[in-house]
Amino acid sequence: MKNEISIMIELQHYWDNVIKSESEIERCKKSIKTWESRLKDISVNTADTETKVKSLKMNLKKNELDLEEIDSKIKKIEQRINQLKSEREIDAQNNELIILNDAKDKLEGTILEFMDNLETMEEKLSDYKRELSDSEKQTKTDIEGLNIKIGEYQAESDLFKNKYNDLLPSLSPVNKSRFSKLISSKDGVAIAKLNGETCTRCNFQVPAAIAVSASSQKNIETCTNCGRFIY
Repeated sequence: MKNEISIMIELQHYWDNVIKSESEIERCKKSIKTWESRLKDISVNTADTETKVKSLKMNLKKNELDLEEIDSKIKKIEQRINQLKSEREIDAQNNELIILNDAKDKLEGTILEFMDNLETMEEKLSDYKRELSDSEKQTKTDIEGLNIKIGEYQAESDLFKNKYNDLLPSLSPVNKSRFSKLISSKDGVAIAKLNGETCTRCNFQVPAAIAVSASSQKNIETCTNCGRFIY
């Protein structure tokens, strides 16, 4: 009986290491996803900012062309006024000049605003591009390192799984079946140590007779609460 318990303890040790290795693998994979997500966010921000810069440049160019057109109209009207003799015609042209100059003032204000926004956006784009470049290098380095660790943890997991599978047939058929079912449970624990009369896995106090029997190794006992083997 003692041999069976010893085998179970050793099997649990192997399986604990399997779980530990697989947990580290998952942690590394989450880290990779975090790096990839961060890089994607920076890429999206950079692309969005590039689009905004292009849009601002197009709008700025359009407004500058509109301003040139208004300036051209103003010059033509000013030249025409010098040739007019009728007060009515002169007044009409002056009114048109007022309208054009108002439009010009508003357009110049709009252009200045576009220029300020463009300058701010170009600075932001420059920062994003620099951050993207740095992040691409760092992400590549970190992911390569994490993939190496995943390989190492996988090799470790495979090693302990093989040891577990090699030793498992040493249990009697009944105990092997029960142990396998328990190890396949969510927490992967099939055997627990007693602390006095208390199961250290579920903190349940087993009957004194069972605790004594488990401690003496005369019989293979299980926790009356969680069903795990106890020793």
